[in-house]
Parts: sequence; C-alpha cells; structure tokens
Amino acid sequence: MTLDEKISRPLFDWARKKHWSREAAIFCASFLIWLMAGFALGTVFPSVHRIFPMLFLPWGISMLFSEWIRRPRPFFSEHYKPLIELAIPTPSFPSQHTTIAFSLVVIFLNEPLVWPFMLLAAVLVGLGRLAVGVHYVSDVVVGALMGFGLAYAMRVVLSLISYV
Repeated sequence: MTLDEKISRPLFDWARKKHWSREAAIFCASFLIWLMAGFALGTVFPSVHRIFPMLFLPWGISMLFSEWIRRPRPFFSEHYKPLIELAIPTPSFPSQHTTIAFSLVVIFLNEPLVWPFMLLAAVLVGLGRLAVGVHYVSDVVVGALMGFGLAYAMRVVLSLISYV
C-alpha cells in the first residue's frame, strides 16, 4: 500500500460508517462546488467574462495533465465501491473539482469577508473528494495548487493588461 493510499483510505472508511458522515462527504464532493460557482457567478455577473480565464485556464491544464498521466481512481486500484457514481470515468490525477474550487477562491481575494469562506468551501470540496473515495491525497493537493496558482497567475496577467 502506497503512502497516498494509507493517507486517503482512512477518510473514506470514516465517511462510509455513519449516515451523516456519508451524506456530508457526498455533499462536499458533489454539490458544494456548484454552490461556490453559483455564488461566484451571482456576485460578479456583470463582469463574468473577467472570471472565465481564471477558471478555464486551470481547469483546461488540469484536464490535460489528467489525460497525460492517466492515473487510475483509488476505487479501481483498491477494488471498492465509492460513495458516488462518476458520470464520466476520468483519470484521478489531479482532482479537477479541487482545481476549480481553488480557482474560485482567487476570484474573491480582494473580498476580505468572502474569501475565507470560499477557501473553507474549497478545502471541504477536496476533503469530500477524498471521503467519497474517488481521489488520493496527492490528487487533491496538486489540484488545489494548480487551481490557486494558475488562477492567481492569470489574475496577475489580466491585471497587467487592465482586464481585471
């Protein structure tokens, strides 16, 4: 068993034991990101075209990495049933949900009352993806770093050209 499996598996085992932990994990893994995206779109709708590059660049690069590396999901490797069904069986590394969640944090960095909640929600999305058994810790950590780092870099570039 790899270190990644040793760290990731206990959270999955904990989440599936109780009804409330299973439901919390499913909510964080599948639905919280939609609340984050809805909030972002609702609050910045007049300038929504300005946030798209900060979301789609990290997501696109994450998808390219995923297809290039082709790491199997933990439930394939470890032969268990995850708590959620994946609509599209994509590779595991990096977590694209976590990439988008942390990209959304960057949009609100200048909003001191909002960004801490977005950061908390992004962390919960990553933990949820671990808890439902569809990602390893390294998938989530790299997804978070890619999302935040690439979105921040895009934010800087866009501000230099007076786009944001």
